[in-house]
Amino acid sequence: MITLAGLTITIGAIGLILGVFMAGTPALARQTLQAFPRSLWVGGILAAAALSWSAWEVNNMTLGFIDAYKSWLWIVGPVLYLLVMFFMNELLAPRALGGLLLLSASPILELQRVHESPWTVVIAVLAYGWVIAGMVLMLSPFRFRHVCAKFCGTDSSCRLTGILKLVSGAVLMALGYLSF
Repeated sequence: MITLAGLTITIGAIGLILGVFMAGTPALARQTLQAFPRSLWVGGILAAAALSWSAWEVNNMTLGFIDAYKSWLWIVGPVLYLLVMFFMNELLAPRALGGLLLLSASPILELQRVHESPWTVVIAVLAYGWVIAGMVLMLSPFRFRHVCAKFCGTDSSCRLTGILKLVSGAVLMALGYLSF
């Protein structure tokens, strides 16, 4: 069973790791961020994760008369993945990342909703920020490059962004340990 504390600590740890990577090796981080949107391998992996998660969520929902057709989901899912890889491979990685951001907000908000701490508003704001970012990436994946150019255009700006990410990851981890 996932707890809000465990989820917050995990999100903070990921932010901490990414922050160390960006602050420690800004040139490599910039190169990675520039290559990310056009990477078919990363896009394929992220798309597979997003489509699998979506299929699992739809399979667990009550959809009325559509419930009779849920058995087809396990056949339609792989076909849909192949169609996405063939017809939507342009900037697939940011689109799939956007899909994962949209999907990840739901479990965070479900855990946050039942917790009694007033600090859960921090996690709620983070989740809704992910929803907005996910919608933008799904609809306009080219904006990923624009945001990366703005925040990681030079080594010094990439280092500063990494430090901010490192600090925010540490704050989230502390919040998970101390408040949840």
